[in-house]
Amino acid sequence: MNKPDTQPAPQPTSTKAECCTETPCHSGCRNNYFEGKRLTADSFRVEQRYLIERRQLLNRAIHGWGVVYGFAISRGSSEKLTIGPGLALDECGRELLQCGPKKVRIEDLIVLDENAARSDLARTFSGGQSTGKPPECWLLSVHYAEQSSGPVTISDSCRCEHQEWEHTCETVRYSLRRVLCSECCCDSECGLTCECGTGKCCDEADPAGTTKNPTVMNPPAIQPVKRGGCRCLCEHLTRLNPNPECGPLCTIEEPCGHARVDLRHGVPLACITITPGECDRWALDSVVDACGPRRLVKRNDLLFDLIRGCDLTRISEIGWKDFHRKKEPVPFDEFSAALGPAGNHQDVYISRDFWVKFSGPVRNDTVRPDCFVMTVMSPEREGGWLLTFRVPIVDIQIAPPEPGDPPGHTRMATFVFDGAWTEDAFYGRRSIFIGSETRVEIEVRGDFIVDCNGQTVDANAVGLIPAPTGNGTPGDTFISTFSVAAARDRASYDKGASS
Repeated sequence: MNKPDTQPAPQPTSTKAECCTETPCHSGCRNNYFEGKRLTADSFRVEQRYLIERRQLLNRAIHGWGVVYGFAISRGSSEKLTIGPGLALDECGRELLQCGPKKVRIEDLIVLDENAARSDLARTFSGGQSTGKPPECWLLSVHYAEQSSGPVTISDSCRCEHQEWEHTCETVRYSLRRVLCSECCCDSECGLTCECGTGKCCDEADPAGTTKNPTVMNPPAIQPVKRGGCRCLCEHLTRLNPNPECGPLCTIEEPCGHARVDLRHGVPLACITITPGECDRWALDSVVDACGPRRLVKRNDLLFDLIRGCDLTRISEIGWKDFHRKKEPVPFDEFSAALGPAGNHQDVYISRDFWVKFSGPVRNDTVRPDCFVMTVMSPEREGGWLLTFRVPIVDIQIAPPEPGDPPGHTRMATFVFDGAWTEDAFYGRRSIFIGSETRVEIEVRGDFIVDCNGQTVDANAVGLIPAPTGNGTPGDTFISTFSVAAARDRASYDKGASS
């Protein structure tokens, strides 16, 4: 057996000197325990730092930051605000926990400038005090803070004494920062931006069951539409780096000691106003908005309820529910009675049964006649085509708000018809209801109706159920159909009319 003419190149080896230098561990250093290991205070600090930093990493990477729950704010007495218990996560992943309600005065708050640096209270308000008007709006935020407790006197090997602390109490502090009132109600921008994905994994399957790209083998039955685009979520998470610059805590001197506070990563809670108080002092006045400035952490149960559309207003009841998608034709007398009273010769007829109720308050100014459509279809006498006729809905009667609902809102809308049309269409000699069965379609355009939260009504019909409506998305159209029996026989009507 002949040996090869060339020998393999020697592999480079590391020298012992190169291995003696330890690279710093930035991803997380923890203790390795073994028999005989000497545990010092530094060993426990390494262990504690690892656990804290890893927990904070998971908090900001998985949950994000904002208010998890609580921190309800109410106007108290004697120039104070009451802030309820709550939990928040800041941008560094720290837990901001307050276990009970707390009353705060303006002297208890840390005043910050536009650079998140601490500012002097008297100097900050001196400008507003000279003009008699304080700055219009102030942002109230909660911050992570630490406070040492349990002082202990320690003697070192040189018999020199110094003081240490037994415990560190994790707590919170509150701050005020001047903002424009327009900033109090700004929604946060979408963090997810998508571009068009290309490549074989982004090709859609055609309806025949084959894919446009033969290399993609998954049939449509097991390859649903990719929500968020083919590459959108992947690219977003690839570029994501949830590691803000979290510097050291700032020491704040307080009447009973001092606290260490992170002033740069507060969680906004509310916009408030400030007013001159007693003895030439400024005092907390009113809460402008306790929801608009807040960034929220969306818990799993909240996300599930949002997917179900629990935040949406729906159609809860319709007055003609006994007619909705009924197999048998509705007797003409019942239909005409539901539409309006007969023989009154009024300018308008307020319907008896053609009304809609909503599960929540909707804005009056969005409930207009064009939100509702009633169409009557009558067969053509020669070819049998269905001719469509739009019922003139001239107005909507809006019910007053229910107790607890905001003014300018309603939960019930009733159709108002033209009186002359009603007399002629139902009781005139040329009525389309005479001698033939007709079909009626009613539409409620949910995209036009806005609820008290600024969302359109979830109006999708669900099978044969007249109400409640909804498929978990705002808007769309509720459609109700039924047929109406002939008013009377055409021949007998013509005979009676001629006699």
